[in-house]
Amino acid sequence: MRTSRVVNTCRRKAKALASLGGLLVFASWWLLQTPTRRFTFRADSGCNNSDLSHHHLEATNDTLRSCPVWEDVLPGAWTVQDVRSGQGEALHGTSLAQRELFRHQNPQDCSNARFLVHKSQLSGIGSMIHQASIALAAALDTDRVMIFQNPDSHVLLSDDYCHNMKAMDVCYFLPISNCTKGLQVPADIPSLDWSKRDSALQVNEKFLLENQGVTWPRYTVPRRFEKLLEYSHIPAPRRYYWWRAQAAAYVVRLNERAANTVRQLRAQRFDRAGSLQNAISVHIRRGDKWRESAPTSDAEYDFAATYLYDSNAASCQGSTCLGRKIFLSTEDPVAIDFFVNHTRWGVRYVDNPAILKPDTQKWSHEWAAEIGPSKDMLGSLLNLQLAIECSGWVGTLSSNWCRLIDQMRATVGCKAHMPFVDASKPNAVIHDLGP
Repeated sequence: MRTSRVVNTCRRKAKALASLGGLLVFASWWLLQTPTRRFTFRADSGCNNSDLSHHHLEATNDTLRSCPVWEDVLPGAWTVQDVRSGQGEALHGTSLAQRELFRHQNPQDCSNARFLVHKSQLSGIGSMIHQASIALAAALDTDRVMIFQNPDSHVLLSDDYCHNMKAMDVCYFLPISNCTKGLQVPADIPSLDWSKRDSALQVNEKFLLENQGVTWPRYTVPRRFEKLLEYSHIPAPRRYYWWRAQAAAYVVRLNERAANTVRQLRAQRFDRAGSLQNAISVHIRRGDKWRESAPTSDAEYDFAATYLYDSNAASCQGSTCLGRKIFLSTEDPVAIDFFVNHTRWGVRYVDNPAILKPDTQKWSHEWAAEIGPSKDMLGSLLNLQLAIECSGWVGTLSSNWCRLIDQMRATVGCKAHMPFVDASKPNAVIHDLGP
């Protein structure tokens, strides 16, 4: 892999310096010369430091577009407090994609619509949303309206907060379609055959069940957006990630009750000492993530945040400069202690002991069931909102939740032009981003 060759070249240079006793020289060289790909999915040709001002999907600045006035594009879009409508930058095609998604999912006559019923798989919140994005792609390609199964047995819908509201777009989010109200879905419906992407268009059943979202052609973009992306400057293998961002922005629109609950939780659990503008969001995903990818230490997150701060300081001006302040989101109490007591950052985090895991190796859905699913969901949504309000981001893109932060800030957050750093180990290669 080309990425591995570049990293190995850098390592050989580091060893040569160390062998000459130039430890201080090496430390300075490493900080200044480490390639951006050490943390991001940018493609560079050597060990030179790269511009961090672009979204990692981009080849050039042409991938960014001015943010739309969201009220005119996507009703209920979850925008952030410090970005006024029409300001900032979003990924290429965001406005067109959101208009098309809303049009497709909200037909004028629901009586003539065919439906794809999505059943959520048992997984964490970020994974659940990305599975829904795959189902939404399948619905677009089969000319069906995607709806959530109702009632759904997912653990996040199992406590009193969601009493009699057993669908994600009833309990937490705005309706994913205007056709769901009063819609009677038969109990026994055939399943979509994901292996027959073309012939699925010919199926005449009014309802099809989509319960294998992770097996639909997952690294594809809905066909109606393929032409749009030819002019995006996004490399073809990464365009599915653009789609995940668009789908997440459409799905994650809080309904009034959930938005009010998150607002109340913010007032109770998060201090009001100033804006998060110019802060760096650091999300540390622990829990069961060790089963899927190599762990990243607290010190590596600290190093990545320092790298981001120093790189920004070298070229920023005025309001574009990041501060030495971090918004930290994590389920790991040890990580909070590390950043608060053992680093030089100004650290803010949501004071919500209910969502901290004493046993960080426990599965996410098990922990949600234990503490109360709605506490986990609403606490996570507050952390997501606060992360989007920041101006720089550190995470690991192997985490669904880190990808969700990245996707939301690059669409409805209007901050695609601001830097994201992947804190993965320096020998990590470019990897596929699953759901």
